[in-house]
Amino acid sequence: MTTKQKKMLKLPITNIFAKGDYSVKLYLGSERQPAYVVLDTGSSTLAIHDEVYHPQKDQNLTPTTYAQDVTYGVGGWAGPVVHTTLDLHTGDEDIPLNNAPIAIMTSEQENFLTVDGIWGLAYHHLNKAYNMEEYLKENEVNPANTYPWPFPLDGQALNIRDFKHLLQQQPEHDITPYFTELEEHQLVANKFAFYTKRSSIHITHDNAQEADLMADPLNQGFFIIGSGEEHTELYEGDFAAVKILHDTYYNANLKNVRVEGCADFVAPPLDKAHINTAFTNAIIDSGTTLAVLQHSIYQYIIESFTQINAAFADCLAPFKNFDGKEHGIPQEQVKLEEWPNIYFTFEGEFEDVTLTCTPQDYWQVNAPQHGLISFKFLSQLPNWPEQSILGLPVMNPYFCIFDRSEHQLGVVKFARRK
Repeated sequence: MTTKQKKMLKLPITNIFAKGDYSVKLYLGSERQPAYVVLDTGSSTLAIHDEVYHPQKDQNLTPTTYAQDVTYGVGGWAGPVVHTTLDLHTGDEDIPLNNAPIAIMTSEQENFLTVDGIWGLAYHHLNKAYNMEEYLKENEVNPANTYPWPFPLDGQALNIRDFKHLLQQQPEHDITPYFTELEEHQLVANKFAFYTKRSSIHITHDNAQEADLMADPLNQGFFIIGSGEEHTELYEGDFAAVKILHDTYYNANLKNVRVEGCADFVAPPLDKAHINTAFTNAIIDSGTTLAVLQHSIYQYIIESFTQINAAFADCLAPFKNFDGKEHGIPQEQVKLEEWPNIYFTFEGEFEDVTLTCTPQDYWQVNAPQHGLISFKFLSQLPNWPEQSILGLPVMNPYFCIFDRSEHQLGVVKFARRK
């Protein structure tokens, strides 16, 4: 028996369609409908807006009896699971996959996602679906499939969450995530990588149009699928590997944090109430444009800033409360050369790994408007475990390889990006 030749693709990505998150283009169904999907290591579902996908035109669509209802830190959606063809494409290379499971976002909380969809790159635990067959039969839906969508929801948060209670009464089934499908079909090696520069869209000038933003190199990057280390044009120096300790998210152990010029702060362990659901005190999440820090870590950083320079407090005050939108202050108020580096130390594969977050990473210039600057640290979200979500501000300085082939659960490798 011959072994399949696994493919490697270097796919261009952009942050302009998803408010700073990075999205890649994939092609859906018999019509090869293009869609930009957010690359999110903090979730596992591949989901597409129904108005983008046009499932009624897809001759390759096969309905199922499954439904999904997914809520994130902010927002969520509900909809059917179907099977169809998916294709990643660049230049003369492509990676097609037949009969791939995707969810159609049919009932969605308002303004949840401004891009065409989301590609969750985590493991199967976060990709739960529910078999609605018996329920649909009891309610005389024939055939007993979830597409076309038989549930009238208005997309309000309470309605979406209430619907989940109905689903949870039905048989549960984990859907194999799209990337896992690619790896299990031996189409790609079990790794992917990110090359990014920003955690906010860089607004080039006051009247910038989409084409201007797309052309700005600061708003571009690469998603490498099926490889990593081979791309020496994207990084320099050696890799350091952060150990993944659980495969729900990319769960890591954050050991301590240090603001340059201040004493180390020991990161508290995850509280016992969440140890069986959140597992570790930190996750590495490409789908978050902020570093969302456990309360005491956030407080340590803010207090350290004001100890270094009391005037920093005036710069930070507008960012104390988060309303789900990005805000900025005039750039001239923040002299980046006066702000310290911040060091995050993790349990590593062989030894501790320290990642450096510079002022240019946790302050983003020309965001959310030209001439403004945005602060990218946030205290943990309400109703979230005491767990730090280490998003793009921590990843941006590095070429990051999510290598799921090493050890039992994998590692995330970091090398300085060029």
